[in-house]
Amino acid sequence: MIDLILSRNNVFIWNAEDWLKLRKDYRIIGELIGCLPKKPRQDIFLGLPLLLQPEEVSLLLEKGIARLVQYSCLQKLPSDSLKQAFEEYRNTLYIEQEKCLRKERQKQVIGMMDKIIEGKKRKMLGIDTKNKKAMKSLDPKVQTSFDNIEINKQELLEEEMAKLPKLDKNEALIQIHTVYPWTSKDDIEIVEWKYPYTEKQQLRYKTFKDLWEKGYYLTNGEKFGGDFLAYPGDPIMFHSQFIILCKDKKEEIPITEFSAQCRIACHVRKTQVYAFFSENQDIKYQSFQWAESAVLENI
Repeated sequence: MIDLILSRNNVFIWNAEDWLKLRKDYRIIGELIGCLPKKPRQDIFLGLPLLLQPEEVSLLLEKGIARLVQYSCLQKLPSDSLKQAFEEYRNTLYIEQEKCLRKERQKQVIGMMDKIIEGKKRKMLGIDTKNKKAMKSLDPKVQTSFDNIEINKQELLEEEMAKLPKLDKNEALIQIHTVYPWTSKDDIEIVEWKYPYTEKQQLRYKTFKDLWEKGYYLTNGEKFGGDFLAYPGDPIMFHSQFIILCKDKKEEIPITEFSAQCRIACHVRKTQVYAFFSENQDIKYQSFQWAESAVLENI
């Protein structure tokens, strides 16, 4: 079961596998709000954590796909044992990085070994090692002396590796975990979720659930003045088709607001859809397109 992490009334996904499973298997998109580790100085492509909409949380809990939890340990100061575990982990990372650095350096030296040997021989014979002069062919006598010099590759490799400075702990990379790595079962607290609570929230949730059960992918629709955007497939591959706006059936919509919403939808090549409760509390839809005053009912 997937853990949804509650923090200050927001619900997050911190685990990359859970994020992928929700997207591929359950069509839950959410919103990535974290910094992308490999491209930190931009805000177009974002990374974990994934912030979930309240409707997404309610749906996952209702379907038994996930559970809502919070980590009580994160609200307390770290214990001495946790501090020790952290320091040991940091030291392990440092040792592994130093080994990796030496291994990569060794590969580079082995790849350049022939050039290093040639440079060593030229220095021993007092021949200029500058690039332009090194390209010139040697006269026969010097070439013979050059070829007769024997250099032990293994000893040269060890000599070059000895020149590699030791990695300073202050220069070591520090791994920042996305998922908190030091939790135990005792730290996990199951939390009650109280959304939807108001009638407006009920309308939003039932609309979200109804469209989700019809196979749509749904994201936040604020950027186009709606509650949700509905996609026929994964938003990576498809544009949204509908701007969903949840309204009380008895609520009067000013003509200027109605006209503006329909024109925005037309401008971005989408259909404006109003969702509302019917008399028997089912979700009904009415869609509008800015074309020859056509009104299309039921999507």
